[in-house]
Amino acid sequence: MTKILALPVGCIAAVISFTSPRDACRLACVSTTFRTAADSDVVWECFLPPEHSPSLSFWLDHESGKKCYMISARELIIKDSDIIYAWTWFSVSDANADIKSHLCIPDCRFSEVIIRGDGCPFEIGGKITASLLSPMTTYVAYLVIAENRVDYCPAEVTVELAGSNNVQNRSVYIHQEQQDGDDDGLYPKMRAGGWLETELGEFFNEGDEEDELLITIVSKMKQFLVVEGIEIRPKKE
Repeated sequence: MTKILALPVGCIAAVISFTSPRDACRLACVSTTFRTAADSDVVWECFLPPEHSPSLSFWLDHESGKKCYMISARELIIKDSDIIYAWTWFSVSDANADIKSHLCIPDCRFSEVIIRGDGCPFEIGGKITASLLSPMTTYVAYLVIAENRVDYCPAEVTVELAGSNNVQNRSVYIHQEQQDGDDDGLYPKMRAGGWLETELGEFFNEGDEEDELLITIVSKMKQFLVVEGIEIRPKKE
């Protein structure tokens, strides 16, 4: 073991890259040198699939090695009756720091977010092929938003695998919780990086290549909202 630890971190990382995500997490517990190697981009880039859409942000959960995705705002399905212009696309990459600060937009995974400033009800949704996710895994979907100035009206959410009985309906709030206590995930929680996330629902992915995950959010909120996307990641055990 002493001889192995004497190797450069880059060499150890190269060896770990031939293992699996779960093995990399286990090896990270061996020593600080192994942790540095196992956490390096060299290792985790080797675990990525050969092809993934630029409209999806993809990564692997470091604890389980299972796949995680975020559907970008640009790929969301917007159903706003005849007032589609109520939504505005905002280029994060082209905006200066003062504008982003005024709109409360943190650093973003994508080049664009979508902003709603109109006071009318709306419906947005997202979809992803279930085969892109890890099979035999329970996933949770989250709406990722910036700090907002929205009202207290709940949104109605449906999470379903098309063509199956795997359907979940629930009510959630997009505004931040104003009281202490367990809210069962109904209110947004602060994420690392400054964004908020609201739990939309969970589903079990059997891995059927023909299944498609559909997520629909219907809200009567009447105030300002910034959406980064919908994130789908394995449920913590």
